[in-house]
Amino acid sequence: MLTREEFLARVRVPLAIDGGMSTELEQQGCRLEGSLWTAQALLDDPGLIEAAHKAYVDAGAGVVITASYQISRAGFVEAGLTADDADRALRASIEVARKAVSGSETLVAASVGPYGAILHDGSEYKGNYGKKVEELRAFHAERLAVLISANPDLLAIETIPDALEAEALVSALADFPSAIAWMSFSIGPDGKLWAGQSLAEAARIAASSPAIAAIGVNCVDPALVSAAIAEIRSVTELPVVIYANGGGTWNAETGIWENAAADSLVAYSAEWVKQGASLIGGCCGTHAGDIRQLAAAL
Repeated sequence: MLTREEFLARVRVPLAIDGGMSTELEQQGCRLEGSLWTAQALLDDPGLIEAAHKAYVDAGAGVVITASYQISRAGFVEAGLTADDADRALRASIEVARKAVSGSETLVAASVGPYGAILHDGSEYKGNYGKKVEELRAFHAERLAVLISANPDLLAIETIPDALEAEALVSALADFPSAIAWMSFSIGPDGKLWAGQSLAEAARIAASSPAIAAIGVNCVDPALVSAAIAEIRSVTELPVVIYANGGGTWNAETGIWENAAADSLVAYSAEWVKQGASLIGGCCGTHAGDIRQLAAAL
């Protein structure tokens, strides 16, 4: 893993992050179905995941995020697989990304998705899981241990909708003193986390961990980002990470992003950089073509 100093040195100038893994897979003709989502593609044909990562590297992404967002022991067991299968898939997600970035300076960030991602009902856009901090800590700690053992450059703790889950993650990270990560939150139209807490409160919790080297938002409408940056900046001077979606709405019943249009990423990016954003990319509804334009603009 990178040291904190190495990471901060890399983001002294704005760095482009990749776009949506599922969106790029769909661009390449992959049909995503089932509870494991992109993890199913990783199991069935890891070459598809590698090709998606490579498309982002070729587009100018300085960071690619692994296809581990949906992978957990509990989720794999529910799908008829085993806990060992989940651990192997977590490690494989990093190995595949490493192959794709070979020969480049692109960083590999291991995705750590929220607990809600395994529920398959859009809970990452709701929060309030009904779980205690200790339960969420245990869920994340086992995944963190496996991912860190596979030596990504950093962790991308992402789409966190609840300050309670941020608290659990900070607690779990305390067991891994060498870890380096960003933490990004998902927020609703009112600018608050989906569970109802303020973004400032969540950012303050994240910043309390020595492992967290950047804080931001992801999978959010681009129109909400400027206010989010200002709120994060009000409580911490850590680098800000932004990867907005295409501005659409997630339909949990159909599994489709509706009314997404990624053109606004480039339009907003100059403003976000002026506000202090150091890492900028795309999330759902964005693909390698969008990131090529964004990287050129940055």
